[in-house]
Amino acid sequence: MIDTIERFIKEAAGLTVLVIGETIIDEFIDVSYEGQSMKSICPVYKLEEKQNIQMGGATAIANHLVDFVKKVDVITNTNREIVKTRYVDVNDKKKHVEINKFDTAGFKDIKVNVNDYDVVIVADFGHAFCDKLSINDGFHLMCQTNSNNFGFNRISKWKNNKKKSACIDLREASLQVNKRISNPKDKDILEIYNYELNTEDLFVTSGREGAFYTDGKNTVMQPTFKSDVVDTIGAGDTFFAFACVASHLNYKEQTLLVPSIAASLSTTWLCNEKSVTKKNLLEHAVRFI
Repeated sequence: MIDTIERFIKEAAGLTVLVIGETIIDEFIDVSYEGQSMKSICPVYKLEEKQNIQMGGATAIANHLVDFVKKVDVITNTNREIVKTRYVDVNDKKKHVEINKFDTAGFKDIKVNVNDYDVVIVADFGHAFCDKLSINDGFHLMCQTNSNNFGFNRISKWKNNKKKSACIDLREASLQVNKRISNPKDKDILEIYNYELNTEDLFVTSGREGAFYTDGKNTVMQPTFKSDVVDTIGAGDTFFAFACVASHLNYKEQTLLVPSIAASLSTTWLCNEKSVTKKNLLEHAVRFI
């Protein structure tokens, strides 16, 4: 395990990477429960002083790779067009309300040549930024389903582009093939691979059940590396960041190891308040030897 991570660190060190996609501002605002409203059936919360603001989405993906590669460039929105505000109870740390702001009308056309970089990553969170993108074949793609675009941001919208790799979670995979998949087998992963994806490599994540990889012929499964979970938000993006590099390096049967350990590590802090580094990745991996 450690040998594979050290090999990954060595071979990734000279790579130039471009990340394209939406930057999402994640706001966490502390509240405390005060009781039930007497005039309407709704809980009442007191606004506390603490507020935590983080950069998620494409910027978080780039930040995870900064310590591992030679260069990371980012093409993203530059203002607060996409903000997700979460009100979190200071006592039980549960999210009680999330309010989303999407102001995407000003996004401009983007043209990218993948040959200008070793690895080009497209993180399509379904908020219109990537709809303005003109790009040639050979990039790595994630096309995310969330509460705002459920069922309307399927990865097959990119089927005319030949991808180096594609990464989706199990819910997105179910939407893709129009059937519910709960405990995927090799045949399910291959069915997903062959359904309008047009990719060389495919990664399918299934949360606590682990992750799958296939090149269309062979399928590999990696169980989850269980950690002391603080928050799972952003773990999929972390996995994707390292999966793109592993795909580029053609790790094949070992391609899930580094992405899975990195995703496990990222659940040990709140959302994107930290980034994966060579040091903390190796320290976290030692726990599983």
